[in-house]
Amino acid sequence: MLLLTRRILLFALLPLFVTAQHTASIKEYKKSYKTYPFSDPDPVAGQRIYPYFRYDGFTDEPHQQDWKVVELENDYIRLMIMPEIGGKIWTAIDKQTGKSFLYENDVVKFRDIAMRGPWTSGGIESNYGIIGHTPNCATPVDYLVRKNSDGSASCFISTLDLLTRTKWTVEIRLPADKAYFATRSTWHNATPFVQPYYSWSNVGIPVGNDLQFLYPGNHYIGHDGKPGPWPVDSSHGKQLSLYAQNDFGADKSFHVLGVHSNYFGAYWQQQDAGMIRYASREDKLGKKIFLWALSDQGKIWEQLLTDKSGQYCEIQSGRLFNQNVVGSSHTPFRQTGFQPYATDSWEEYWYPFSSTGGFTDASLQGVIYAKQAGNELSVVFSPVVSLTDTLKVYDANNHLLYRHAVQLQPLQTVRYACPLPEGTRAGKIVLKDIETSPGDTAIPTALERPLERPAGFNEQGAYGLYLMGRDQLRFRDYAGGESKIRQALGIDPYFVPALTEMSFIHYRKLQYDSAFYCAKLALSIDTYDAGANYNYALAAAKLGRFYDALDGLEVAALTPSFRSAAYTVLSKLYLQKNDGEKAIAYAVKSCVDNNRNISGLLLQAVASRRSGKLEEARAACDRLLTIDPLFHFAYFEQYLQHKDEAGKATFRSQLRNELPHETYLEMAAWYGEMGLTDDARLLLDLAPAQSEILYWKAYLHQGDAEVLRCIAAADSSNATMVFPFREESVPVMQWAIAHSRDWKPTYYLALIYLFRNDSVEAMKLLQSVPASVHFAPLYALRARLYAPEDAVQRHTDLARAAQIAPKEWRYGKMLVEQLIAEKSYDKALELITTYHRRTPENYIIGMLYIRCLVLNKQYATAERALADIRVLPYEGAMEGQRLYRKVKLLLAIDAIGKQRYGIARQKIGEARLWPLHLGAGAPYPAERHEQQEDALDEIAAGSKHTVPAELQQAIEAM
Repeated sequence: MLLLTRRILLFALLPLFVTAQHTASIKEYKKSYKTYPFSDPDPVAGQRIYPYFRYDGFTDEPHQQDWKVVELENDYIRLMIMPEIGGKIWTAIDKQTGKSFLYENDVVKFRDIAMRGPWTSGGIESNYGIIGHTPNCATPVDYLVRKNSDGSASCFISTLDLLTRTKWTVEIRLPADKAYFATRSTWHNATPFVQPYYSWSNVGIPVGNDLQFLYPGNHYIGHDGKPGPWPVDSSHGKQLSLYAQNDFGADKSFHVLGVHSNYFGAYWQQQDAGMIRYASREDKLGKKIFLWALSDQGKIWEQLLTDKSGQYCEIQSGRLFNQNVVGSSHTPFRQTGFQPYATDSWEEYWYPFSSTGGFTDASLQGVIYAKQAGNELSVVFSPVVSLTDTLKVYDANNHLLYRHAVQLQPLQTVRYACPLPEGTRAGKIVLKDIETSPGDTAIPTALERPLERPAGFNEQGAYGLYLMGRDQLRFRDYAGGESKIRQALGIDPYFVPALTEMSFIHYRKLQYDSAFYCAKLALSIDTYDAGANYNYALAAAKLGRFYDALDGLEVAALTPSFRSAAYTVLSKLYLQKNDGEKAIAYAVKSCVDNNRNISGLLLQAVASRRSGKLEEARAACDRLLTIDPLFHFAYFEQYLQHKDEAGKATFRSQLRNELPHETYLEMAAWYGEMGLTDDARLLLDLAPAQSEILYWKAYLHQGDAEVLRCIAAADSSNATMVFPFREESVPVMQWAIAHSRDWKPTYYLALIYLFRNDSVEAMKLLQSVPASVHFAPLYALRARLYAPEDAVQRHTDLARAAQIAPKEWRYGKMLVEQLIAEKSYDKALELITTYHRRTPENYIIGMLYIRCLVLNKQYATAERALADIRVLPYEGAMEGQRLYRKVKLLLAIDAIGKQRYGIARQKIGEARLWPLHLGAGAPYPAERHEQQEDALDEIAAGSKHTVPAELQQAIEAM
């Protein structure tokens, strides 16, 4: 019989909310924030982020602006969600303490951080696509609020990612009776090919010297996949999990791994409070910490990103182990892909805790802190759910030492003093789903996953080059990926994986005959290769080889990983043939092993409706809206079933994102591809009168009385900020070129080819545009495409763009940079001076003006300009500091030559400074590289009047 003295100390540290009926509420309202807005969209087609465009206008002059807020609230937590700022969860407030357990920014301060420029710090930000911060993080997204039958409240945020043509939706759900909230992601690849795979949730939290990161692990890896030690960095003598001990080096990114765990979080020791993010490990493998440098290099971002909220850091969760860059492909942490027609879903939970005195472990029930002193074990539990269970303590041999019944309420922190037999140690503590131990006897969960690639792996062999090419394709580096795949085939022309990738490359470039050839060659080596069969079929379909397409898909379906995608494409082919029965049959089959296949369910809905099976169509729409309540196709299909005004209004009301015309085009492209011209016409009749949409309408009306009116409307439309990219728009523009005398269809078709890495065909089209066209972005784009030796043509086009739009600073900048490349420094300075005088507040132009002054050896004037400029930088910006340092050192050289050594040493001293108005803060001394300053100072101190040529050249080359 186990003899224990049962001594229990139980007290509630925070008030217990007792209500007869728990509920969660929803409010929508406008809230005024001091706002530092963004502006100035780039009208020239971009490169890496196309079809998106950047915003380049940022300001340090705020104004008050009202922002839409969705508020979810229960007895324990209040959430504020900003659907006009990317759907960000702006704050989450612990109502017991009245404090946010996220970083809550007091202002909306947009700065040039994200892929498209504008970004704000704090809260929880959702990222999907190719890299963060994603294109939608600062602009409106679609959203929907809903009270659920269980009393919980939900806000759904969603948008279409144009870079990958994938759609993501996040349900932010606040239960009625729990002190956590959940975020459930649904992400669907509606394309027939593998897409880049990137998904991370970025969570801002406030920093302080007492901040501790709760990250189980024994290593970290960087963006480049290279490993380092965690949590102790012995080389620096630092405990990296303590914020204050990261007082060395530059900004840091730790992707922590090596231990099996389901949580990470933060704990502020002085406040005795923290927060936890919990998820099943397979849902989110990645656990990252991002820190601005603790030196002035990082501190500058505090004033740039907020007014009064202080510094922050980010704790992040990701689907993959790290936010990998291309260099990570030299390690085991390569780039995976998002499979065609796949739907990925996962759920995360977020909650606060307080008054625990420390931290040991976390679960979906709450946080536990256990510590043994002598023969007494102290167990503190901060629950986030109502909990009735038995606390059990075991020794290392699994013998029960202590047990006690518990009945807890959310956020009622409870402490138990558990007496243990003389000389025993607690080995295991069990409470509901938590199974843990005191910190000094932690249960081992270390993993053996390799962190480094074998030294003997041949990266330059066919397989190594193929892997690099595949990864680059999945980064959307199509030119680099194609180069590597071609190198792999140069070593082994019959390497099937590389042939299959080459088939995809040709397909993407709209070269369907070459795509068919490469896939066919691969099948001549392995007739059952699933990827080759699949690509063979897709290319065959584009070439009108229907039965070859069926053949390839039917063989690809033998392989489970391709089965759902193959059946989905088979369904589409039969729908195009107006064979509703087979379209439905294959759509159903596509969902057998992929029951959340949104594309398959859409095919069921459409084929059923077109076949007159309205009950089946309605059931498919209901299923679609269960998976994704913001799936616009389902609302439009419901409208098509009844053609009623209510259905039309419901469909249109859901479109609240920044670029609604792109949603319409995505849908019209799908209906058009399926041959459902009448459906596509009805859809675009509801769409805004944007230029690409107008050409689509004309194309869909070919052969009827409306076509002439439609083509006239399209020809008279505005091409500014119109960026076509879809392959489905190619026949539209080809038809428009044949039926219109306007230049726009040719320009739009060139943009599509350029997006698909066929710059040769794009250039042919752009050069065919008449010289009388008065559209500056066209000439600026064409100038980018000229070969290096074609400087005269590039100059001519840039001068034409600047002449057409003299108030657009970008064309002046591009022309000045061309003049610099031609070494026409005097002309460059003359031109940039005009632009600088016109817009002195434009620091991008201001920096180029200073650069031209330096090239013209007007160092004193450059020094004065550097004193006047105010730079609002992008992350990692060093241009202002680099120019400042260069000018100061060149002035020092000039003073040395005149034997004015005091002035020289003064300038050298100034060169060591980091003026904050230039957009960069000083790093720690060990991170500064001042060899040139030291060398010049030695010369000046010794009253030498000659500076070695190599030193002067090094400074001039800065």
